Amino acid sequence: MRHLLAAFIAAFQSDSSPAPSLPRRPLLAVTQSVMLNVVVNRIDAWAFQQDWANSGTRTWGRNLRVGWEWDEDQFGTNLLMHPYHGGLYFNAARANGLSFWEAAPVAFLGSWTWEYFGETDRPSLNDFFMTSFGGIALGEVFHRLAATIRDNGSRHRVVREIAALPLDPMGWLNRRLRRERTSALPNPPEHTPGALSVRLHAGARFIVDSRLNMSRGTPTVIVDFGYGDAFLQPYRAPYDAFRIRAIIGDRGLNALRATGRLYGPRTRHDHLFLVNQRFDYANNSAYRVGGQSIEAGLESHWRLPSGWQLRTEGYIDAILLGGVDAPTVGSGKRNYDFGPGGGVRFRVELGRRGRGYFAFSGQSEYIHAVSGASADHFLGYGGFEVTMPLGSSIGLGIHNTTFLRRSVNSDRPDDVRRFPELRIFLTWTDVTRPRSDP
Repeated sequence: MRHLLAAFIAAFQSDSSPAPSLPRRPLLAVTQSVMLNVVVNRIDAWAFQQDWANSGTRTWGRNLRVGWEWDEDQFGTNLLMHPYHGGLYFNAARANGLSFWEAAPVAFLGSWTWEYFGETDRPSLNDFFMTSFGGIALGEVFHRLAATIRDNGSRHRVVREIAALPLDPMGWLNRRLRRERTSALPNPPEHTPGALSVRLHAGARFIVDSRLNMSRGTPTVIVDFGYGDAFLQPYRAPYDAFRIRAIIGDRGLNALRATGRLYGPRTRHDHLFLVNQRFDYANNSAYRVGGQSIEAGLESHWRLPSGWQLRTEGYIDAILLGGVDAPTVGSGKRNYDFGPGGGVRFRVELGRRGRGYFAFSGQSEYIHAVSGASADHFLGYGGFEVTMPLGSSIGLGIHNTTFLRRSVNSDRPDDVRRFPELRIFLTWTDVTRPRSDP
């Protein structure tokens, strides 16, 4: 198994010379985002017989007159599927040569036109936020991952195209239209397999609900991707360095978190001031929380003897719009609240030659509900991760975290919950990528 995984990662590292950027086609990007809405609307109306998809000029006029509301869709729909849909708008622009900042308005345009013209329901303000901001975050992450998976010079080119398809369908479509899937072309600038690192964790997860006096254990897989390193490369463009973690468990995708560098001038050689965009989604049997954030802070590398390093992070963040479960309140059929907020987080990691062995982290967030209950939600996360090597790439991982939530309600008693969690894993770390310490 170890050699199979190593071969899989090594296959991603057969690089070709980078190509110049694609020609800019902004009109085609906008046209494709609008056509995407038309196709999705017609599929919902004709194939799935959804009444809300039978929109027309009458509902369009009403939506333009009446304006926004807050919808009652499920948590996963609003905080995961809508951002993924927004990523399709964003990547329609990226696949047509637009930069990150030029593609962002296309995500907003695609979301706005769907909300006003794609449904008979009134336009949803929370959908607009989640689709636009979440689409930008997931769109750029998936655009770069898909560009790295694809390789115009690989012997396994078809397999790579298929593997990248779920991440970037609009990129696949445009490559097909331009016949790039089979042409002998150089790879795009975002194709940087040497900057990609992977760590897999497979094991069991144990969680306790202190209020319900309930505990359970489930199989869990965690996939960590690192793309670039802010300390090893100067800032060139948004998301030239990002990290993403996916947790898969009893509910399918239990969590997806991504943090990408938007801007990062170097203050000193071992210290960086960074502005990041953050995407958070956690939906498991114990709690649900997610949202779109912008954070700013300082990351530092501290050199220790024998090649060891201490890496520290400290950030403050602004939550543009977040969602948190509120089982006894919420709004209508929706059992979670929406609202803005802010918070702080820190992380301390001890590692050697690019590999982390111990990390301790904490995070505190505040969300003021503006849709749902009359409440203020105070959230806290904290814990440690230990990886003990069992070989060059195999290790034993132990994660211990605690999630705390205190919901202060204006019309009922406060709701306080505590969820201790323990994960025990076998881990596999990609050690084929060349690493160097800053």
